[in-house]
Amino acid sequence: MDTYILNTVDLSKTYKSNELVVNAVSKVSLQVKPGEFIALVGPSGSGKTTMLAMLATLLESTEGHIYIDGEPFDNMNNKQRAKFRREKIGFTFQDNNLVPYLTATENVELMLRLNGIYNPVEAIRAKDLLLRLGLDEQLNSLPSQMSKGQQQRVAIARSLIHDPRVVLADEPTASLDTQRAKQVVQIFSDLIHEEQRAGIMVTHDLRMCKYVDRVIQMVDGTINRIIADPADIDILAGTSEFDKLSTPSLL
Repeated sequence: MDTYILNTVDLSKTYKSNELVVNAVSKVSLQVKPGEFIALVGPSGSGKTTMLAMLATLLESTEGHIYIDGEPFDNMNNKQRAKFRREKIGFTFQDNNLVPYLTATENVELMLRLNGIYNPVEAIRAKDLLLRLGLDEQLNSLPSQMSKGQQQRVAIARSLIHDPRVVLADEPTASLDTQRAKQVVQIFSDLIHEEQRAGIMVTHDLRMCKYVDRVIQMVDGTINRIIADPADIDILAGTSEFDKLSTPSLL
């Protein structure tokens, strides 16, 4: 029997306004194994970011369940949920939310301090991770002294440093040029595989799918297709237009 780090069962999010009902996500069941990296793709409004926000426990679901390492969120109060999120989940969104008065190194170390695991060895590991992401000249720079792409890489390092079980990324390469984007996602993928984490990335750039194990296409709040064959993923990663997802060879 497979053991999953992340498991969702009939996860749904519905918004209601007067008589209008919008099903942003509808009964999505998803399982992610240790060391598996998944891309969520789909057109705008397909439910990708809503799904990611629920997985990050930043948005409460309307129905369904989320389990991490078999532990459900359902019975947790706000304080317990915040602690669980801080320890078990790493995430980075398009708005990287770096602390403006902390350096790149200090922003990454902040997650270690929040979790009570900061020590000299972990401090060295934080710097090593920033170096691996190509930030050797920005270790002591403030966010205002860095480019958007550099800030995003700091945010990625911060999402990984505390050894979370689940790593979530919403358009992590949005501010990066093509070469740096590929490098960052490759490193992201390597770390997820090496450290047996569960990783989910929302992306509009299908080229980044080259580095994932599965691609999940969402349409109108539901899973429309799952692409798991490496050859099909390579074909997808070579396309530049989203509508090529409907190519018969990918069915």
